Amino acid sequence: MTSKSSKSKPTHLYSSISVAIVMFLLGIFILILLHSHNLTNLIKEKMNIVVELSDDSNEKEVIKEIRGIEEIRSGTTKFIPKTKALETMGSNLQINFDPENNPFRDVILFNVKAEHYSVETLQSIKSQLEKNKQVLSVYYEDLTIKNIKSNLNKVAYTILGIGLIFVFLAIVIIQNTINLSMYADRWEIKTMELVGARWNFIKMPYIKTGVLVGFRAFVLAAVLIAGLLIVVYFYLPRVWEVVNLFFVLISLGAIFLLSIVIPAITTNAAANKYLNKNMDMMYD
Repeated sequence: MTSKSSKSKPTHLYSSISVAIVMFLLGIFILILLHSHNLTNLIKEKMNIVVELSDDSNEKEVIKEIRGIEEIRSGTTKFIPKTKALETMGSNLQINFDPENNPFRDVILFNVKAEHYSVETLQSIKSQLEKNKQVLSVYYEDLTIKNIKSNLNKVAYTILGIGLIFVFLAIVIIQNTINLSMYADRWEIKTMELVGARWNFIKMPYIKTGVLVGFRAFVLAAVLIAGLLIVVYFYLPRVWEVVNLFFVLISLGAIFLLSIVIPAITTNAAANKYLNKNMDMMYD
C-alpha cells in the first residue's frame, strides 16, 4: 500500500504543477482582459495636450480659457516658459544655448478626462483653442493610444494561446495519471465490478483525486498571481494604479472553477474509457 502511494505521489505532483501553470496563464489572461480598459484610461489621462503660445500672449488668460473646458481634467493645466524648455534641452544635450536665440515657445500642458479622450473631442478642443489669437497651435497624439490598446490585446491573446496549449498538455498528463492509477488497481476494479459495484462508485475515488490535484494547482497558481501583483505593486506603481481588486477576485474565482472542472471532467472521461475495457484488455 505504501509503495503504491509513494509511486503515485510524484505523478500527482507533476499533474498539479502542470495544471497550476495552465491556471496561472489563464489567470493572467483574464486579468489583462479585465484591466485593459482601466489601463487604457490611465494612459489616456496621462497623455499631454500641448498648446503652443504666441510671443505676445498672456498665459493666464489662455489657462483660464482651458480650465473652462468641461472635458479637461482639473488640476492638470501646467505652464512651461520657453526659458525652461531651453534650459532643459541644454542640460540634456550638454550644450550652452544662447537665450537671445531661443527657438522654443511658451507652452501650456493639460490632460483630458479618459471618457472624453477621442479624436472628435480632441479635434473640437483644438479648433476651439486655436480660435484664440494668442494660441499658435495645439498638438495631441492619438496613435499612441491605439497602439497600446492593440499591443495589450496581442499580449492577452498570446498568453491565452500558450494557456490553451498547456490545457491540452495538462489534460493528457491527468489522463495518463488516472490510467496509471487505474491500471495499478485493475484487478480490484474488476473485482468490484463482478460483485455488482456501479461505475460511479468505482470512479469516485479517482475523481476526488483529480479534484484534489486541481485544488492544489489552484493554490499554487493563486500564490504565483499574488507574487506577480506584489512585484507590480513595488516595481510598477503606475500600473498598480489601475489594479482593481474586484477583478482580481473574479480572476481567482474563474481559475478556481477551471481548476476543479477540468480535472474532474478529464478524470471522469479517463475512468469511463478504462472501465469500458474487457478482461482480455486488462493484460495490455
